[in-house]
Amino acid sequence: MHPVHILSYILPWPLFSWSSATSLGAGTSNIQQSIQRTVRFELHLTAGQVDALGAGPRDAILVNNSFTGPTLHLKQGDEVEVIVRNYLQEDTTIHFHGVDQRKTPWSDGVPGLTQGQIHPGASYRYLWTAEQPGMFFYHAHSKGQLMDGLYGAVIVDALPEVDRPFHLIDGDLEARQAMRRAEQNMQPLLLADWSQYKFDDFYHIEEIANFDLACTDAIIVNGIGSQYCLDPESLDSMTNPIILKMLQDLGEDHMTAKGCVPPIQALQGDYDVHLGKVPAEAIRKCVGGRNPKGNFTVNVDSKEGWAALTFMNVGGLYPLQVSIDNHDLHVYAVDGQYIKPVITDRVYVGNGNRISVLIKLDQEPARYIIRMANDLLNQILGGFAELAYDGATYQPKNLQPKMNYAGQPLIKNIRSFKPEEGHPFPSQRPARSPDRTFKLYLRKPGRPYGAYEWSLSGHEVYNMTAEERDPPFLFRQPDEVPKSELILRTQIGEWIDIILETEGPFAQSHPVHKHGNKVYFLGSGVGKFPWATVEEAQRTLPPGAFNFEDPSYQDTFTTPDIAGDAPAVWTVVRYNVESPGAWLLHCHVQTHHAGGMGVVTLDGIDEFPQVPTNYLEWNGFQPPSLELK
Repeated sequence: MHPVHILSYILPWPLFSWSSATSLGAGTSNIQQSIQRTVRFELHLTAGQVDALGAGPRDAILVNNSFTGPTLHLKQGDEVEVIVRNYLQEDTTIHFHGVDQRKTPWSDGVPGLTQGQIHPGASYRYLWTAEQPGMFFYHAHSKGQLMDGLYGAVIVDALPEVDRPFHLIDGDLEARQAMRRAEQNMQPLLLADWSQYKFDDFYHIEEIANFDLACTDAIIVNGIGSQYCLDPESLDSMTNPIILKMLQDLGEDHMTAKGCVPPIQALQGDYDVHLGKVPAEAIRKCVGGRNPKGNFTVNVDSKEGWAALTFMNVGGLYPLQVSIDNHDLHVYAVDGQYIKPVITDRVYVGNGNRISVLIKLDQEPARYIIRMANDLLNQILGGFAELAYDGATYQPKNLQPKMNYAGQPLIKNIRSFKPEEGHPFPSQRPARSPDRTFKLYLRKPGRPYGAYEWSLSGHEVYNMTAEERDPPFLFRQPDEVPKSELILRTQIGEWIDIILETEGPFAQSHPVHKHGNKVYFLGSGVGKFPWATVEEAQRTLPPGAFNFEDPSYQDTFTTPDIAGDAPAVWTVVRYNVESPGAWLLHCHVQTHHAGGMGVVTLDGIDEFPQVPTNYLEWNGFQPPSLELK
């Protein structure tokens, strides 16, 4: 057996070393940890075949010979070392999504910005501190390799003295203790849309057809799923009336057998589209398949009283709605940030979001369905997992689903939660006014760009050849970085407003991820944003348009969609420049990111970090010792 595969069965291993007390700094309430660990992992990346749906294997990326990648389990305050060894035949990097890298920007994993590519046969040593507790994940940040399966969960356990919001769910001591135990045994569910195509092949279809492809095969949970081929009557019954009328007006009567909007020239905009180059199996043909493992199952012990789950959307295309039959969801954290708990029937999990929930185990012992559905109108697509009480093998006598395969409500007055509705616990707020404002325009830039290319500036696209940039921006002085509307410059300590205006009509939402630090979500609305600043907008907009008191605090936020004729929608976020470095702000839809939907924030140019020599020259490793004899 190849040595890589021998090692893959025992990696990643956490190796511990110990150091004296240390302050964890901002964002951790000045908590002191008496003993600090250094935890080491290795991730070996190899090419392999995966049959996630029971519909036949496809090429994928394995991490330590597994799909999905292994979970990295840490404690708050740990010093973390992750060595990535690339045994692929293509370049790659790893990004630790949501992890605070303010002291280690060279470990953020963005090629062309914070590091060079990890070439085939090479390795990279990522070092960072687990400053903030919560749920995160690692994933490839080269092209769209996330859609090839290169991802895994990162769990950072909070220190015992960190305040939890569990008393706001139930003040009873025994219940609070049960919730603490549930959190300690929290189970991550990595949710993803899954295609029969590798990302390179998926994107190649977009390029040769000049077509914005948004159709996939299934939703998988922790690498397991099935492809369901519904009959035309079922698809018709779940097709949104707005979409159905639009299709009829354009000469199509139904969604495709895959549940997708058919390929139509008019929906692509003013581009020369080559519909004949879009394979039938990409949109129209549904193969079908059932994973022999069945649905992924979460096993719970009803005697514990509570269980904790985190829904992580690691998919490349779709935001998801998630519910559990017969159970309320008590949302207690968003993107690793504790919030004031919210009771809901279903949660919206945008691409890159992590939604942590507590579930009261007060139902009869049985197997309950965890339902997921695409939240966009372009495809009717659902997926399933199961919550099993005490090893039960049967469904409950009184099954109470809350939404159907398309995510449409099955109960009256369904309660829905979006991450932007969370309020931090303990309470925190941004500065009342910013020092600097940037305005971004989310749209397709039009010709000469392709129908599949996107812009965050409204005009230019962040070309993926920038991943080959040498040297990366972080390795230069800020004044050596060329000026561009795709590069935003800030100074340390400033408060920054970013206004994002999405062009309509009929525009989808975009999950926008800020590398380097979280942002406060101040508000969103329908229509254009003609004002230069939030302060100007406040004079015109009604009271309550912006939340300055307790806005959500996220690293990935979602802009509103446009389901009608509105000319635009807008979003405003605010953040404090605490993490000097070169950071990416981009749409987390992988085809949009690859199509140019990103900008760079050069944060803290007045205190730009000095990159250690071992990262400038040796991918984070210490240079070899050369002894002359």
